[in-house]
Amino acid sequence: MKKNILRVFILFCLIQSNLHAEEALKHPFLWKIEKGNQHAYLFGTMHLPMPELKVLSKNISTIIDGCDGVRTEIDMSFMNQMKASTLMLREDNRTFKEILPKGLYRRSQVYLKTISPALNLQPFTQMKVWAFSMTLGLLKDAMQNIGLKVIDEQIFTYGKEQNKSTDGIETIEEQMGYFDSFSMAEQLLMLESTLDYLESNENYSEEMKLLYLEGDEKKMMAFVMQQFQDKKYEKLEEKFMEVLLYSRNKIMAKRIETLLVENPKKSYFFAFGTMHFLDKRSVIEVLRKRGYSIHRVK
Repeated sequence: MKKNILRVFILFCLIQSNLHAEEALKHPFLWKIEKGNQHAYLFGTMHLPMPELKVLSKNISTIIDGCDGVRTEIDMSFMNQMKASTLMLREDNRTFKEILPKGLYRRSQVYLKTISPALNLQPFTQMKVWAFSMTLGLLKDAMQNIGLKVIDEQIFTYGKEQNKSTDGIETIEEQMGYFDSFSMAEQLLMLESTLDYLESNENYSEEMKLLYLEGDEKKMMAFVMQQFQDKKYEKLEEKFMEVLLYSRNKIMAKRIETLLVENPKKSYFFAFGTMHFLDKRSVIEVLRKRGYSIHRVK
């Protein structure tokens, strides 16, 4: 089954915020893992701000209160996020006008204008092409919610405020390095795929938002796994999934297990992008093969 690259970006990152005030997650993507006398929790997030969604509803905050530590994908401290911004920049002095094919350059300019007439490529011209591709998909929402914390940061901050042990399961250098492993040709194709998607799908995020709120694993996966017709992205999509999801799932699961084994009397709350916990080759599947009992918390 094929996936458009931006669909994966959006699954990791994007839901527009247009909810009723202080709506709580009624069916969170939340799992309890157990082995022997030890337990921990896995929570699927979206990496963006959702101001009208009460992420830290009573059931989620109570679970975190009962844990010894909180682990997000990366350390969500301000300084680490600033480092991430730096790692998204190229070290050469070339501009996008020199790097991007004329058609992609023009399409990028036009799309930015649909977000705001004041936007142009100049502020983004030193970004790595893969980072610009991701930014395009998130920009409209980010501009509407300036200064608001993404879901992961809310959880990380709450854990720190409750004097829990907080950290990332990956380093920011590792996470950025996965994207850097794509060649320039692959990054340009990534940008083309992103623009293809954004230019023709205006309501995707609304449907994804509703699916996230509904919390139905099968519906979420069915939506994401819709077959895409354009074969030119097939090899890139396969590499994207292998590098950014499947191989990372193995590493994440191994580090979860190491943390639990080294701290047998402690419990942890792990909050990663939802896709890491769904379907085959997920973190959950890897941990189950390692002898952990895992069930969805309803």
